[in-house]
Amino acid sequence: MAISASEAHYIIESCLTDLRIDGRSKLEHRPYTITNRSTHTKTSQSATAPAFILSNGSSRIHLPGSTTDVVCSVKADLVHPSPSKPNQGILELNVDLSLCGGGGTLEASAGGGGAQKRRRQQREEESQITSLLQRLILPHAVNHESLVVWPGKYVWRLSIDVMVLRCDGCVLDASSIAIREALQNTKLPKVQAVMEKGNDDANNGGSASKNDLLVDGDHHKAVSPCGAEDCPLVITVSVLSSPPSATDAVTSTTGSKRYKSIAIIDARTEEEACASTRVCVTVDTNGMVCGVHTLGGGGAGMEEEGEQGGAGGSSMPISMLGEVVTTASMAAKNLYTKLDRDRQVVKDVSSTDNDCGYGYLLKNHFLIQ
Repeated sequence: MAISASEAHYIIESCLTDLRIDGRSKLEHRPYTITNRSTHTKTSQSATAPAFILSNGSSRIHLPGSTTDVVCSVKADLVHPSPSKPNQGILELNVDLSLCGGGGTLEASAGGGGAQKRRRQQREEESQITSLLQRLILPHAVNHESLVVWPGKYVWRLSIDVMVLRCDGCVLDASSIAIREALQNTKLPKVQAVMEKGNDDANNGGSASKNDLLVDGDHHKAVSPCGAEDCPLVITVSVLSSPPSATDAVTSTTGSKRYKSIAIIDARTEEEACASTRVCVTVDTNGMVCGVHTLGGGGAGMEEEGEQGGAGGSSMPISMLGEVVTTASMAAKNLYTKLDRDRQVVKDVSSTDNDCGYGYLLKNHFLIQ
């Protein structure tokens, strides 16, 4: 996203005073609205909403004004396990930016260019976001061993599809929330392995095979994937450093200049364009760090300082490392608290409301194909 030096000055100075351009503090998330399989949640609000038909689990996260809108769907299939991991289930992830336009989500997109260039940038961005989520989320999303139905023969394959309809910064954070909510609302039907007991029925002409699976289509007997409640979240910490024209430099005893920096979370697109660097930290429900990845920043107005050892470019002062980790940990703790509180409120409301919207005909049974 292109941003002028004066705009960067205003945004950075606002963050340094802990009063961002939308009124939030540095550790405050935006008021996301989460819609899942059968519930609609927001801070201190809850109501019912329709489910995605033909999905075992789904969720939607969006912001007022439609500045961010991410949809996630989970489809479960019984497949043969991987030869290298016969006793583990399979998780697949795909990210689609076709409706978002693929601009302003991870990297600062260069202006101009034809349709072919934009499509190429979109494919590259989709591949990058998919790869990051696969490394940061999927290894810790669920208990892979619990997805085994018949060791060495059949396991559950969870296909996670994330569609970014609109994005106003921190696409990884919004996608991780959508994935976590969708997995927690995923229902897997009860499946039993029917083993061969003998050859008594070999000549009966029955259609059942010697070794078969018995699938129970009753939705009330379905269970969620084990470990989905511990699925980690991605917290992107953006580091903003003031350019020389924004504030007086602090001169050390060696004569080198150091500039004021601040770490913020859930940055908007304008704030991401001003960040010198962004650090994606995956934090689980126990406060443990599961993965870390560094993204480049826009660094608007700081290009001249990048070659002088300042805070420009895609770097940050080493003294900021501890603050980044602490910021991510505190933000994750606050976010988990809000999500768990809203989920409990939704459970209390949904227990007295059985309406499932347009999915009413399939609300009690799976569609078995």
